[in-house]
Amino acid sequence: MNKYSFLYLITCYAIASVFTLQNNIELGHQIIGSLFLIILFGIPHGAIDNIILQSESQISSRKFYFLYISCILAYILFWVLSPLISFCFFLLISAYHFGESQLANYSISIKSKKIIYFFWGLALMSTLFFYNSQELKSLFANFNDTRGLNYIFNFDILTLIFYFSNAVILLILIFSCIKKNMDSYAFKSEIFQLGLIHVTFYLFPVIISFTLYFVFLHSLKVLNQEYSYLNRNIAKTNLLQFVKMLVPHTFFSLLFMAIFVYMSITEVINISILLFSIVSISVITLPHSIVMARFYNKFKKV
Repeated sequence: MNKYSFLYLITCYAIASVFTLQNNIELGHQIIGSLFLIILFGIPHGAIDNIILQSESQISSRKFYFLYISCILAYILFWVLSPLISFCFFLLISAYHFGESQLANYSISIKSKKIIYFFWGLALMSTLFFYNSQELKSLFANFNDTRGLNYIFNFDILTLIFYFSNAVILLILIFSCIKKNMDSYAFKSEIFQLGLIHVTFYLFPVIISFTLYFVFLHSLKVLNQEYSYLNRNIAKTNLLQFVKMLVPHTFFSLLFMAIFVYMSITEVINISILLFSIVSISVITLPHSIVMARFYNKFKKV
């Protein structure tokens, strides 16, 4: 068991204890707890995209921000024109990004690695949706501007993708172990993590279960990868210096999100909190995933 799985498991036990005592965690408390963890770890894990990209491409700060913001604005326009397609695109790029960060440490052939990354992420996303389809349908049905996105949670389609993607990634892991692309410890660790993900996605509400994965198995791992990369390829960096690097973009991200949430609540802009949250996360995910794809091409395999 690696340190991320250990933290994940300990937190699951703590949450399970609360459920045992109270039989339920109010939605408001779920959101507050999830937001706290996402603000603490989730948002910062993408807060040094500029440093990561500029370290290996020599791109100027002006050009970086122009391209990054242009990507965000283009995706916002895409959301205005076609919300359903934009939502599907968001899920697909998220699936690839999650798979890439999970498996970047292993030696995978150049020809097949992108397909493997995608299937790992697809297994993750379909597992979350498969176990929580009714909850997600109810949540999306609560708002006029998200009801049209409910097509994504068709149970028959989810069932097919769920079984197929999980079977594929299991076979890939077994084959990778046989081909010595990962040792037996790494293989057992990946299987253990997949098992944990299934159990938590099945047992806990969708907000809690996804936050647990996103924070403990994704964001913390990426932060550690970024910290190691900075120390190895740029300059020796202690933990305090690393945190200081994360602060500026994290602060501005939170500031803009707070402004738009206020505008949504006060109906200055006609968009629900749910749709606003999805759009906000998706438009940041797109340029972040592009930067991280370049990063993982440079990231030294262990």
